[in-house]
Amino acid sequence: MERRQIFGALTLLAVTAAVVFGAGPGPGKAPEDPPEGEAARILAAGPVAQVEGETRSPDGRFQVQAVGASGQYVSGVQPPASLQVTNTETGAVLWQDQGWATQSALWSPDSRYLALAYGARTWQSVRVMETDTWTVWDFTLPDGGAIPEYTFLPEDWGAWPEEDRLLVTVGRGGDAGERHTYACALVMDQGRLTGASREVVRETLPGTYDFDHDGGPETVELWTYAYPTGGGSELYELCIWDGDLCWKEEASVSHAGENAVYALQVDGQDHLLRYVPFMGQGYCSYHYQLFSLNEMMQPVMLRENSVEFDINWNSPYHSFDTEAVAAFLYEIHGLLDDAESLIDTTWGELYIGDVDYRDLDDIESCLRAMEQT
Repeated sequence: MERRQIFGALTLLAVTAAVVFGAGPGPGKAPEDPPEGEAARILAAGPVAQVEGETRSPDGRFQVQAVGASGQYVSGVQPPASLQVTNTETGAVLWQDQGWATQSALWSPDSRYLALAYGARTWQSVRVMETDTWTVWDFTLPDGGAIPEYTFLPEDWGAWPEEDRLLVTVGRGGDAGERHTYACALVMDQGRLTGASREVVRETLPGTYDFDHDGGPETVELWTYAYPTGGGSELYELCIWDGDLCWKEEASVSHAGENAVYALQVDGQDHLLRYVPFMGQGYCSYHYQLFSLNEMMQPVMLRENSVEFDINWNSPYHSFDTEAVAAFLYEIHGLLDDAESLIDTTWGELYIGDVDYRDLDDIESCLRAMEQT
């Protein structure tokens, strides 16, 4: 082939790719008819984009595969003619859609959900499908919009911290765009898959802890979930990781979601202390639990205690055991003196005056004085 013919064929390819794949994001865009002649022959020799990531489900029942070649050309590859999810035993096609220049599969641990990241030259998207109904939810940002053009996903774009929650990271960092991670809650609603995303910031907390007492440290993270429309944070999650296993605890700024967790050493070993001094309409319920974690990151209780009382002094149902309340406050503050806060959204205990919590008599004296005011 002469040089001018080669140049003409490559020019035709570039124009075709720009028309077919450069228009912007959105699933379901049908490619135009494939080119003919010399351009078609050059395309036929080009590589076909395959499925990256986890092509087979963890339980082995499903296979994600690229089928055929589209005859189109973008970013050095041909998109496949279609993407399919098949039953590995029967070969039956369970789900099918067109292929793209890139496609990456990520299965939930129980194989119930398949997350698929896909895109072309200027955009990328994520969709999630449920494997009982094969209904689909297309990922959107918290404001309901799609991932912007020229904003791409990193290689580690997704993770499943729980069976029905997907983390999606958008942006590759540095000059390629700031990274943002979104937690997607998935719900089956009347036989259809729905979802909602919220931005989450993951922070690794300082300190070295061995809460499961296996001789190796765990990773302690604080996850902060932002309001969907910005303006603050309403939900936190303390996550303690040992490899892929995780113990987690939520804490909210709402009154019903108050929580506090501390790290504490008992007999030279790390433990967790959960303490929630709850008050509502004059009724108080204080409760603490002191525990470690086992090899499956499940709580192993060392001890716990609680006390209930009210400060509705004139109520005929008023209940206030001064000695019991004092004993509880003395006990819990003896633990808190040596504890390190990991997360705390509690609104604080009832103020009983200028008290020395290391002195049981002083606590009782302050409580009796409060009763008489």
